[in-house]
Amino acid sequence: MGMMETASRLIAKHGRAIEILREGPGVPDGYGGFEPGPITTYAAVAMSATYAIELQLIAGGLLGVGDQRILIAVEGLAITPTTEDRVRMEGTEFRTIRVSPLAPAGEVIFWEMQVRDDY
Repeated sequence: MGMMETASRLIAKHGRAIEILREGPGVPDGYGGFEPGPITTYAAVAMSATYAIELQLIAGGLLGVGDQRILIAVEGLAITPTTEDRVRMEGTEFRTIRVSPLAPAGEVIFWEMQVRDDY
């Protein structure tokens, strides 16, 4: 079993189902602006993890109070997450602040996302 499969198995065992929400391309509104495109929902499996240096990051402005760190399994994920995506977990919608792959030797093992509840 490779590292990606091991990471996906552990995330599935200790994680939960989430949704990644991606807005489609906008359409002209007839007045020089754009109407947002339709939202497409992608299923994913993720587990929450804590930030080890949380207080230092909050003090430095890199982490907001209540930000969550989630690890997303690669297996079964139909898209590459971006900072334009939103995440829905347990009925709450979060804005994506940061997306980083863990990719030793060029193979993505899992995605790490920092998400924030703006509501």
